[in-house]
Amino acid sequence: MTGTMKMFNYSRTSTLILLPKLEEEYWDIQPEGFPNTIRWNAGHVYAEADAFLKDADKNYEVTRPEYQTFFADGTRPSEWIGDVPTKDEIIAALIEQDKYIQAFFKEKLTEDADVVRDINKTLLDTKDASLQFVTWHEGIHLGITKSIRDALK
Repeated sequence: MTGTMKMFNYSRTSTLILLPKLEEEYWDIQPEGFPNTIRWNAGHVYAEADAFLKDADKNYEVTRPEYQTFFADGTRPSEWIGDVPTKDEIIAALIEQDKYIQAFFKEKLTEDADVVRDINKTLLDTKDASLQFVTWHEGIHLGITKSIRDALK
């Protein structure tokens, strides 16, 4: 397992340890000073991983495209229309995605990205760089989720 894959595994495992412990009644409370909720952050991690990794490899399969509607960057829970995924559905999706990412990218991380993204002048020009960004991004939202949890206590 590469260093990038080890860190992705650590980040996703940390997310999957925290989320089941958070009571669903708190998932939709938006504390003052926070732009989103626990549910949004959990779904956002999933949706953004799919978006970045689909750009990294055009053959990456997005199995829940509807998550973009609810959880893409710039969306807000206050604007949601329709059935939003439940806590259990989001956790199951993250578990499934974790297994898929690890299997799909196992032998591909040295390859160039199919679509190069420029994030504040940092080029995600390889599949490895894209997965590193996804890992960093997940860590940011894990911290935000913990902050929301603490604000609700």
